[in-house]
Amino acid sequence: MTAVLYAAYDRDCRELFAFTLRLQDYQVYEAINGAQAVQIVRDEPIDLVILGVRMPMMSGYDAARMISRESPHIPIMFLSARGQRCEVQNAFDCGPTVVDYLVKVVTPDQLVQRVDQILQDAHHRGLEAVRRESLERQEMVYAQR
Repeated sequence: MTAVLYAAYDRDCRELFAFTLRLQDYQVYEAINGAQAVQIVRDEPIDLVILGVRMPMMSGYDAARMISRESPHIPIMFLSARGQRCEVQNAFDCGPTVVDYLVKVVTPDQLVQRVDQILQDAHHRGLEAVRRESLERQEMVYAQR
């Protein structure tokens, strides 16, 4: 079973997305802050990490830096209401394993679809290819604004 860690301070959002991922046969670990997320990655066989940006004790950015450094094989994606260009860039600057940044409002089905796609693409083409495509997509979004 594929294991996903979802770390976000917003309990309602975290529980909704975790529930939806479980319905699709993912094993889901939940964390309410970045420090818990880092510890879970150290202790459990995680295949993908989803991080919020704003969390107590340790931000999503700080958690991503640590996870990317300690577990360079695990893809990391951000899911945040904060979608300014500098925030997206800050996320990708956290490390080479940051492969995507989704801006809420994202439906549970959209999240599952993106998780499926990242895991499939990372397995077949590697993290760098997934990251490069996400960065190109982000650039297109900001160029259209």
